[in-house]
Amino acid sequence: SSDAEVACCASQDDAPLLRRVVAPSRSQWEWITSICCALSYACTYFWRYPAFVLPPDVLDVPVRGGFTLRSCISFAFIGGFAAAKLPAAHFASSRLFFRHRRTLLLSLITSSMLIEGAGLAAPHPAAKVGAVFASAFLSSFLWGCMLTYLEGRVTTERHVALATLCLIYAGNASRGALVSSSSSSSGGSS
Repeated sequence: SSDAEVACCASQDDAPLLRRVVAPSRSQWEWITSICCALSYACTYFWRYPAFVLPPDVLDVPVRGGFTLRSCISFAFIGGFAAAKLPAAHFASSRLFFRHRRTLLLSLITSSMLIEGAGLAAPHPAAKVGAVFASAFLSSFLWGCMLTYLEGRVTTERHVALATLCLIYAGNASRGALVSSSSSSSGGSS
């Protein structure tokens, strides 16, 4: 193997003591990136949907105008995704995103998770609703930004297929976890 592919941990004199580490090839890095994108996007389902299985004493609290926290969270979830569509399309095609794709994509994923997690832990119902809206707004950016990040590679179709597979599995798995969680919290089984 060439010097570009092999990184030596020490001089040749130290070779018996330290092993040589083989750096991944460009193709391997593309697959590592693709797998990380697909899995991180899949994980977003597992922090988005727990808001809907909070205990009834939390979700059935009246918020305003006869609406419960459950219905306000549903409206915030749908509204956050809907409100973000045009800004997300603009952002994913911007120069700023193209210059800093990895950093911005990681920031969106992390922010969405932290906002929802912290907001649902807040004591006031309005904070919970606002957190779900903000998290859904940011989550609306993720799929388009991830595809923009993966495009332009020789194996783009395979990367997108992997991401789609993870998306389908995560959507079903997170809903299955919700059904399991809500049936166990209600104390009964069918």
